[in-house]
Amino acid sequence: MTASMSFYADTHTTVRLSEYGTHHAPILALNGEDHTLTVSAFHHVPIADHLSFARELAAACADYVKALEAYATALSDGEQEPDEDQQ
Repeated sequence: MTASMSFYADTHTTVRLSEYGTHHAPILALNGEDHTLTVSAFHHVPIADHLSFARELAAACADYVKALEAYATALSDGEQEPDEDQQ
């Protein structure tokens, strides 16, 4: 099965990390208006797989920040943000 979901961050979006020490796996949650995305480890999947996924997610997030900073710099240098209708 495949799925696709768009999650648009705005001023109402929060990112929360719930930590439970060594008793339970942590839970990462992105909460927006009318939607939530959670990432957590299930016991039936090896912890090494969860760690690998978490590292890939962290790397992709770091790359996203760099790309967004470059985009923001271009906007501040006079480039126009595209109209939402044209996206």
